[in-house]
Amino acid sequence: MRVTILREKRKTIVLSLIDENSALLKVPKHLSDNKISEFLESKKRWLENKAQKINQDKEFSKAFDIKNCFYLFGKQEGKFEDLILGFNSMSEKEKGLHIRKYYLSHFSNLEDIVLKLSEKTGLVFEKIKSTAAKTIWGSYSSDRIMKLNWKLLLLPKELVNYVVIHELCHSKHMNHKPQFWRDVAKFCPDFKLKRKQLNQYGFLLKACF
Repeated sequence: MRVTILREKRKTIVLSLIDENSALLKVPKHLSDNKISEFLESKKRWLENKAQKINQDKEFSKAFDIKNCFYLFGKQEGKFEDLILGFNSMSEKEKGLHIRKYYLSHFSNLEDIVLKLSEKTGLVFEKIKSTAAKTIWGSYSSDRIMKLNWKLLLLPKELVNYVVIHELCHSKHMNHKPQFWRDVAKFCPDFKLKRKQLNQYGFLLKACF
């Protein structure tokens, strides 16, 4: 793996993975080469594991043809060329707009899940809004507005349920302190597993549509 070393005016060492083949190491200006080598050697296994995870996620994402096929709750339902007139002759930008419009027309499915889980858990909200955030699946504000990423529609329903429960629990805790996670666990005992599974779908958040 290629590691770029950046010497800065700093007191700590920070190592971050850029991709499966490269990493960035930020170190104090006067840290010796020997110390840097020792640190990298100690992090060798960590880098290998992280790189392996990136490769696994890439392989996982290849199973989804999200630019040509439409999915609902983890299942491929068909092709956009059969759903949208003239789809194959459109520009990438036009395709993206139509794909987004299609999924937003199904956003009520997410609203139904929120309503059912709110009733089941006793956790409340005032309003639901759609979002196209590139980094998060949902959010919950102090005025009880829940925002859900419409790309949740592509995920298996059990992961959607976890995201909704997570956001509903913010109606009691506007933070991620231990009590918050204890409440999440009441309604989703295997939430830690669900969080890991959710990470595999991170490529959808970055998808350009």
